[in-house]
Amino acid sequence: MDQRGQATPSVDRTVTYQEDPPRTWTRICLAAYALWAAYQAFQLLPDQLTAWLVVCAMSLLLLLCLLAVPLSKRLYHRIRLADGELRVGRERLPVASLTPVSLAAAAAEPDRAALRDYRASLTPAQLKEARRRTNALTRPRLVGGAWAVPVGMEELVVETAEGTSLAIATRDRAGLLGALTRARGSEAVGGRS
Repeated sequence: MDQRGQATPSVDRTVTYQEDPPRTWTRICLAAYALWAAYQAFQLLPDQLTAWLVVCAMSLLLLLCLLAVPLSKRLYHRIRLADGELRVGRERLPVASLTPVSLAAAAAEPDRAALRDYRASLTPAQLKEARRRTNALTRPRLVGGAWAVPVGMEELVVETAEGTSLAIATRDRAGLLGALTRARGSEAVGGRS
C-alpha cells in the first residue's frame, strides 16, 4: 500500500530487455574514413602535412554528417528495461506507472502491413477524411527526447497511470511489448488496472 492507501502495482524487477541500434553503418563509415586517411597519407606525407590535415578535416566533416542519424538514434532511441525501470534515450519511466490496459491495447493493435493495406484501399476522399480525423487527435509524446520516430522503427503507444499517452520508438515492437508485459506482472495479463 502507498501513502494514500491504494495498492501499489506489482513489478517483476528481474525482467531485463535491451535494444541498441545496429552499428553496421557506423563501422562501415569509420573503416572508409580510415582507409581514405591512410591513402591520402601515402599520397601527401611527409612533404605536404598541411594539405593532408586539411583533407582529413574536410573528410571528418563528411563523416560526421554521415553518422549524425545513427548517433542520434543511439542517443535518443536506446531502450533498456531493468530493475522495474524503462529507460528510453534520456528518459526514465517506472514500469509500474504504465497501465496494464494500455499494454493490452497495444498488443491487440493490428500490424503495420494490415494498416498499410487498409490505407491503400481507401479512396482519396476517404483518405483525406481519415487524415483530418487523425490530425484532430492529440499525438502521444515521443519518449527519449527525439522529435520523430526514425525510418525503420515502429512506435509503441502506452499510457501512464496519470493518463499521459507516450510513444516509444522501437525496432522490435513485439519484444518490447512482451518484456513490458512480463515486467508489469500478472496484473497486465489479467487486464486489470
